[in-house]
Amino acid sequence: MTVEVNKYFFDFKLDKKGPHGISKDSYFEKDKLALIVIDMQNYMTRNRYSGKWSSRGAEDYYYIRCENLIIPNLIKIINFFRKNNIKIVYTRIASQDKYFSDTPSTSKKNLVDDDNIDREGKRWTLFQDDDASHIDSRIKPEGNDIVIMKTGSGAFCSSEIDLILRSNNISKLIFSGGLTDACVSSTLRQAWDRGYLCTILEDACLSSSMEDHDAEISILKKYYAWSLKTSEIIDLMRDKYPDMEE
Repeated sequence: MTVEVNKYFFDFKLDKKGPHGISKDSYFEKDKLALIVIDMQNYMTRNRYSGKWSSRGAEDYYYIRCENLIIPNLIKIINFFRKNNIKIVYTRIASQDKYFSDTPSTSKKNLVDDDNIDREGKRWTLFQDDDASHIDSRIKPEGNDIVIMKTGSGAFCSSEIDLILRSNNISKLIFSGGLTDACVSSTLRQAWDRGYLCTILEDACLSSSMEDHDAEISILKKYYAWSLKTSEIIDLMRDKYPDMEE
């Protein structure tokens, strides 16, 4: 039996020449689009927390990339989205309970690990009020931005992000943040499995090594996402919507 493709419902247009057989324009429908900034908190971005589990001993590569590439590109894409009134959604991995009773035991170890010591020798945790858990002030949320607290690696299984996105009619997601091969990847894969169209900003994602970053980007773009650079996304969106501010 032959079934015509146009009898199925898709929240995008099909195009065999596009990423994953989907038209490029479908990835950037601004009324359904959101930038997702994953866990760009002080414990991830500030080197006073050097030695933490996110950098895994790769401080030179990790922090140089963060300062010289990731933060500047995030500032660029965040400003572009704000100027054009496109939704920005931040996630924070943190506990809302000082005893971490709202956190799975596997995640809890990272949030309260005895090895979480800053450069002054002080222990830090990811309780929501701790400085380590706050989003980096250089890219902090503003205005109508959404901030979602999560307690695990993948936001869709440890927060209300799915409900919040659907309540805002969002079905196209652009991923950034860290770590590429951990919370970014986990959240992106969960989004794809829930019907979201995913793009990943390969030069606005942070990992503990270039090898890990490149390997994860390669896997994600093979199965789950369109992989682009920050400037490429801005150019594509301005081509689609010429009236957008730069």
